[in-house]
Amino acid sequence: MSVGRAAGIPPPYRRADSPYNARMPGIVLSTIAFFVAGFFIKRYLDAIGIPQTMVRGMVVFVLALIVAYGVGFVVDWIAGS
Repeated sequence: MSVGRAAGIPPPYRRADSPYNARMPGIVLSTIAFFVAGFFIKRYLDAIGIPQTMVRGMVVFVLALIVAYGVGFVVDWIAGS
């Protein structure tokens, strides 16, 4: 038995107040938001008749990235980290 367990101190990977526990939902939700936003932005650009070019691909990427960063920021802000 280690000294930490004998003293009743839980191992660091089992701590509920670890700052890494709050970051995981932000990463997962921002990844999901990126793909969802990319899908709807592409669909919108198809609907208004914008041709598929490299510039359009970059616009979709940048706008989806902005949405993903926003979702990640909001989730981290709500989690308090």
